[in-house]
Amino acid sequence: MNDLRRQFRAAAVLIFIVVPIGIAGFAFIEGMSVFDAIYLTIITLTTIGYGDFTPKTELGRLFTLGLIGAGMSALLFFLSSSFALLFSAEAMTRRRLFKTRQKIGKLNSHYIICGSGEMVDKTIGYVLRGAEIRRRQHQESIYQPMESWLNRLLGPPARGRFLALRRLIQRLFVFYHNNFVDHITLLDLLVVVTDDEEYAERLRAAGILVIDGDPSDDDDLLSAGIARAKALMVMLNQDTESLLTVLTARNLNPRLYITAAAIEEELKLKMIKAGANFVLAPYEVAAQFLNSATLRPAVNDFFSSMLFEQDHDHQITQLELEDDSPWIGRRIDDLALRENYDAGILSIRLESGDFVHTPGGRRILQEDEVLLAVAPGPMIPVIQRECRPQGRDETRFASFQRLIPKRQSKSLEEIFSLDESEAAIATMLKHFVICGNDHIIQSAVRFLDPSRPFVLISNDKAVTERWRQRGFRVIHGDPAKEVTLKKAGVERAQAIMISIQDRAAAVLSILSARAISKSLLISVTATTDDMIEKLRRSGADRVVSPFHVAAQFVLLSTTRPEIADFLQRVVYNEITGLETAELYMEDDSPWIGKTISELALTMRYRAGVVGIRRANRSDFLYAPPPEHQVQAQEVLIVITPMEFFDEMRAQASGHKDKRPATLRLQVDVTASGVWSRDMIRELIQQHEGS
Repeated sequence: MNDLRRQFRAAAVLIFIVVPIGIAGFAFIEGMSVFDAIYLTIITLTTIGYGDFTPKTELGRLFTLGLIGAGMSALLFFLSSSFALLFSAEAMTRRRLFKTRQKIGKLNSHYIICGSGEMVDKTIGYVLRGAEIRRRQHQESIYQPMESWLNRLLGPPARGRFLALRRLIQRLFVFYHNNFVDHITLLDLLVVVTDDEEYAERLRAAGILVIDGDPSDDDDLLSAGIARAKALMVMLNQDTESLLTVLTARNLNPRLYITAAAIEEELKLKMIKAGANFVLAPYEVAAQFLNSATLRPAVNDFFSSMLFEQDHDHQITQLELEDDSPWIGRRIDDLALRENYDAGILSIRLESGDFVHTPGGRRILQEDEVLLAVAPGPMIPVIQRECRPQGRDETRFASFQRLIPKRQSKSLEEIFSLDESEAAIATMLKHFVICGNDHIIQSAVRFLDPSRPFVLISNDKAVTERWRQRGFRVIHGDPAKEVTLKKAGVERAQAIMISIQDRAAAVLSILSARAISKSLLISVTATTDDMIEKLRRSGADRVVSPFHVAAQFVLLSTTRPEIADFLQRVVYNEITGLETAELYMEDDSPWIGKTISELALTMRYRAGVVGIRRANRSDFLYAPPPEHQVQAQEVLIVITPMEFFDEMRAQASGHKDKRPATLRLQVDVTASGVWSRDMIRELIQQHEGS
């Protein structure tokens, strides 16, 4: 770039030398006026030559030839250096950076992502998908009133009747709303800071504001508008760099909400001390999600549907009752949320940080409470406007830090030998089988209680011994082989969890388990995106992608922190003593035919029904009303203290040893017609070769 500037300066100097010489020469030799000399010099150097002025003397013509040679060379040199300076890669980058900083300068209360890689990629992917869904919903929301207005103006759309005029008005209407009516999505409030130039270019191509630089550098974070930002998401490849970025960001903006991803447990605590509001470990989050998908599949589907499925009919939102909200002092029943908006309240976050789950209709709302409500997507903006006055921020600043205590692994005094484990497993029913030895499965097992009906399978002797010392019933062997799975009692089990890095072993384990039991619930992790569909075709009911899950939770924890806090507290949390359980209403359940109010769960078990999976269907009734009558084959999603769960399940089920008929909602996928013998043989060879 410096060479280009030197060339440009040299070319400019030559031009400023040649032009005065030309003017002086024509004035002296040809006796022209200064204006005529300037005119002739310019048309000579630009090779225009109108012919109205020409040199009359031989000396003038010779001077003109020299001027053309010297002047044209200087002019071409000046033009080429100017072009190179204006359109060089560095100049283009500088102009692009200037435009980017101009756009960022207009942002306020925006979100910043620091990092690159798969987790960042998945997070931005969800943002892009959500923006597209919001735009589509926006167009749908304006199309219906527009059609109603056109019908009143032009009449029903008959063939050929005002058809051209109708189409023109429709296009103008949509164009106006898309370009002149504010419709802001999370994508419009997102800035990415990354030191990966190639990744930055890909993001720019997707329309995302990007700052090329070091996320831990003050200047780069200031360029991203961190002083005006609402929240920061730190997802770097090294925990030490993430720690430095958190510290830098906190110094630049004390009120910033910071979410960070970390691998090592020790650095999680240091990041909290450095100023992060919430720190999560991707593999630990994936392990908890895998546990939930296996042990409580209906609960997992319930929360996933309204939290992570962006095109789902119902979504969860947080409604802040600030000092001038018209809802303060009113009873929940008076709001008529279900009648007016098809909405319901799952929980209320108190000013103290505690939660009131499934609040009754007579409860009076107080200032600074946060309502966690579920409503159809198009209704959420309407409820938000009703809840708080116009002109207020959509989400208030969340200043609390969530330091989740480290959960201690439970152990039993009684330790089973491998032979004793096999003998004990032979008598078990409705148990859960867990296979693998990777980071996710080990993290998942760390959260489990060995006194519960779990059977663990691993071919790693060190892992097997560690699990056995905690008191688990363990089978040492290859989970891809049917003989190993039968030792674990898979044919009598309720569900199986599989997390194996070896792709062939993962597929073979699913095929073997499905061959043994067609009604078994199978959950599995996918090491890469291309494995997701393969694992489903193998017979898996639920496929968990660790980076997908971690990205979802980072986004949730940053944009809707109260909801993330609620989820962390109620999904089998030993710290709070709460559990979100699923109760299957089998045909012999004594609860069938009773209303939720008649069950008196709050009085008997301090429990509340937050949702119901409808009979033999995958959709849910969110925050069901007290008058809802329980039907056969429904699944109640209940938040309850752990101490009451076993008693409540025994009262609700009417039996103990029967696997719920609606545990699996998907149609059976078997190996026949999907995996040929040659394909299976190839998988076996790959597995044995590894």
